[in-house]
Amino acid sequence: MNALIALALAATQQTAAPHSVSVSQTGEDWRIVTIALGFDAEAGDSLALRFPEQWGPAENLTQLVSDIRVIGPDGPLAFEQDGASLSVNTLPAGPVEIRYDIAQDYEGEPQWGVQRLPGMRPVLQPDYAFFAGGAVLPDFEGAVTEVRVSLPDGGAFNRPVDEAGESAVLPYEALTNGLFAFGAFRMETTDVNDLALRSAIRGDWPLDDATLHAVTAETLGQAASLFEDPAFAQYFVMVTPLPELPQGSAVIGSGFDEAFFLLATPNADQENLIHTITHEVLHEWIPRRAGQTDEATDPARAWFTEGFTEYFTQRLLLQTGRITLDEYAANMDALWTAYMTSDVNTLPAEALNERLFESEQTERLPYQRGSLLALHWDTILKTEGGEGLTRVLANLIDRADALVAEGEPRTLSDQALHAALRDALGERFDADYQRYIVEGRLIDLRALTLPECLEADAHAHLRIKPGSEALEACAAGIVGQ
Repeated sequence: MNALIALALAATQQTAAPHSVSVSQTGEDWRIVTIALGFDAEAGDSLALRFPEQWGPAENLTQLVSDIRVIGPDGPLAFEQDGASLSVNTLPAGPVEIRYDIAQDYEGEPQWGVQRLPGMRPVLQPDYAFFAGGAVLPDFEGAVTEVRVSLPDGGAFNRPVDEAGESAVLPYEALTNGLFAFGAFRMETTDVNDLALRSAIRGDWPLDDATLHAVTAETLGQAASLFEDPAFAQYFVMVTPLPELPQGSAVIGSGFDEAFFLLATPNADQENLIHTITHEVLHEWIPRRAGQTDEATDPARAWFTEGFTEYFTQRLLLQTGRITLDEYAANMDALWTAYMTSDVNTLPAEALNERLFESEQTERLPYQRGSLLALHWDTILKTEGGEGLTRVLANLIDRADALVAEGEPRTLSDQALHAALRDALGERFDADYQRYIVEGRLIDLRALTLPECLEADAHAHLRIKPGSEALEACAAGIVGQ
């Protein structure tokens, strides 16, 4: 009889899912932030979550979390914690809240040599704070319902909030794929056509705030047109300074759900900023609109998510006149040269997946391989009279839309990605993928199919063919017009 009762309880017990997420200051500044998750529990429900341990190159994130509290309708509840995992076996009926604090695990502002990439780890300073949702918000076992977000004054994230700091009801994944900023940022909202563009900016840049808004809005519209997809109704951009380098400059970008951030040294130039804006905007389609990929195994498909994005970045910059054909050829040649001189350019996929964040060379290798193969495949398809890789992306977006219409999540598996490229390229895709991605063989620029006006010279550098005519027509062909 006891066994039957236990079976009945197991069958009816449900895992609680949050309905609200709030972020607030702890104290008078932003050095400690409290996150609260609200639940409506049924008697006997369980609770299971896992705090993030890694986001991008940032590791050991659980050490940022402290002072965890689980509070039921009648006061504190006992919970079990095992590393990053937290659980409550049986909840009381009524409102339940999990509260925890996050704070930096290093002193002062982000610095080169202290963090793998400054600013990728949550930054919580006296007058400002910012972090990726995926670095601080837990994953839940079981289905997670939609949530409403509440922010304090001086807060913004990748969805709009009303005057009280409340958002509309959102999928929880919009937060875990989200971006949060608080405090001493210049917060603005700009309406561009049908786009509400919101920004949080610190520092002075070669692009003033109005120009940065305009470049972002224009790029969003151009990318939507490129992939035959509806434009976004709202978008969020965050820009903040990196510490200066002893020599040179740096711009780091990261794309989120309807948002991106730029982290840049104060001496970053306008061209690099515009390039990174374009790259991060294109991530909305490669891969988000085409389908969310498996984050745990994303290094295995960075040749697509980063390589194709970088290739289309150069295409879109050429199409919009932000770079000339000469500059396009020079940029692609610089990418090729960095690939050829890389110490890891023949690293097989399995080894690269394990070592992706080991060095700048390993991080850049998928960009290089994917961009070169995208140039090759795009040119083949257009030479054969097709629309090129834009049609492959448009088909993937249509496929993802169909999944959502059927009540399925917007996902992109490797099987679906490979099938789309195989449908377009046939066995050539499988051969190239096996040779250059899986086995890591060196890509020979002279063996690639190139646009008519470009060639590999005697030293295997990409250049415009001497004496080429109709360069405008050639450029139009590269961008698919």
